Parts: sequence; structure tokens; C-alpha cells
Amino acid sequence: MSRNLFRAGLIASAALIAATAAQAQSSTVTVYGVMDLFLQYGHGGAGTQTSVQSGGVSGSRLGFKGNEDLGGGLQAKFVLEQGINADAGSLGQGSRAWGRQAWVGLSSANWGSLSAGRQYIPQYTILDSLDTFGTGAGSAAESGVVTTVSRADNSVLYVTPSVNGFQGTVMTALGEATTGSRDNSNLYSVGGTYANGPFSAGVAVNVFKASANNNVDSRYALLTASYDLGVARLSGALQSVRNLNNVEANDRTEAMFGVNVPVTDADVVSAQVGASRTAHTSGGSGVQWSLGEAHALSKQIGRAHV
Repeated sequence: MSRNLFRAGLIASAALIAATAAQAQSSTVTVYGVMDLFLQYGHGGAGTQTSVQSGGVSGSRLGFKGNEDLGGGLQAKFVLEQGINADAGSLGQGSRAWGRQAWVGLSSANWGSLSAGRQYIPQYTILDSLDTFGTGAGSAAESGVVTTVSRADNSVLYVTPSVNGFQGTVMTALGEATTGSRDNSNLYSVGGTYANGPFSAGVAVNVFKASANNNVDSRYALLTASYDLGVARLSGALQSVRNLNNVEANDRTEAMFGVNVPVTDADVVSAQVGASRTAHTSGGSGVQWSLGEAHALSKQIGRAHV
């Protein structure tokens, strides 16, 4: 009985917040989107293929985000964002309605922000912000040479205020397992960033709990850094992954290094090399070289999370 009453209370509170936001003069809702299409040509032993693909530089999407000023520096926020396969008009992320993001939270300049729902994992956010290609086309993270998991369901995320350039993030995502250990399939992630003038750095640790008692946990440890020389921005990352995909001894060491060179106000040339090595595996090493040039047709065009 008490559990049912608690659920009813949450639903009533959510409805009240929604009604208040609709009537408040200090609330805003923004509709936004990205449509990214490209022509791809491939040639290999099995033949050739020419195709239209969606999401080269940035994932195509439609989103809604809003915020309301609650007073005292406190704001209520939400994001609903669905991925779109623009070449076919279908939904992305496994045909989820809001597969890219779906969360609601509170934020304060003094206390940071707290949010819950489907959200980006701190490790991915830190890697994306310092990646030469922004985890888009050309990135060693996009191809899988450097391993990352972008989002987590059932997650709760806390982000601290920025203090002297330092900012921390903590996330837990509930696997909501009904058998075995109560934390089977849970995610625990912490991260931190530092920014001071041209220098930026970030660290993150992920623990993906095994889905069954007889499996092993997967662990990530990431270190990133970048330095903006004005004429070019240098960036790199090192990562250690233990028991990838919860497979024992499936261990990887990964790295990537790149440079962004602004040629004009609208043109940036980017280059990157990424490498990985899987322990105890013959032929488990890989290297990727990438070179790209981006021209912004509009000031509104820019990279976004893939």
C-alpha cells in the first residue's frame, strides 16, 4: 500500500510541475534539430557500394529542451531528444522514441545540477569535448578503436559547480535487475575536468557491473588533455579498459592524438591517429589515421554529440 501511495505522489508532483511550467512567464521551451546526410562510397573484396547515410559529423535529431526559473538561482530543466536516420526517415538508437536523451533535473549556480533519466555518461562527455573530431566521422572513438559508451538508462547525474576551473561529475545508472545481485547491470561513473586558458584536461572512471553473478565487471579509466596554441589545438587521450563487455581478460589499451588547425573563420583542418591493443589476442592491435576539412556554411553549424 505504501509503495502505491508513493508512486501516486510522484505522478501528482510531475503533473503539477508541468502545469506550473506551462503557465509561468519565466519558463522557456526550445525546439531544435540537426539533419546530417552524406554520400558514402565503399570498395572491398565483396564489391562496391554507394549509399546515402545519416549522421556523419553529427547525429541527425529532433529535440525539445526547456527551463523554468524557480527563484533563488534555482532552475528546473528537461530535455527530450530523438535520433533520426535522415536517409530513411526512421528513428535511431534502436527505434526508441527519445533514444538520444530524456531527462529532467534541477540546476543551481551555487550547488550544481542534479538530473535523472537517459543521459550521457561522464566518460563519453569528457572524451567528446576533447576529441579532434568530436566523436564524429574520422574519430577513433566513432570507429571503435577507442572504446566508449555514450548513454545510460535509469541514470542519476550530479555535476558540481565550476570552481577555479575544476568541475566534477558523478553518475549511477540502475540496471534494475530482478535476479542475482541487487546491483547487477548497474553503472557507476565519476569524472572531472579542468580548464585554464588554453589548457584543458579530463579524467573519468566507469564501472559496468556484470549482468549475472558469474560474470565480471567492466572497468574504464580515461585521461584526456588539450592545449590551444592559437594557430592549432592539440588534443589526446589515453584509456585502459578491463574486461570489455564483461568478458574476463578482454583488456585493451587505447590512445588517440590529434590536431585542429583553423585555416579561416569558416574552415578547420583536422588530423588524428588512434591506436588500440587487446591483450592476449593475436592480431588484436589496430591503428587508424584520419584527415578532414570542415567548412561551416552558417554560423549555426557546428559539431554536436553524435
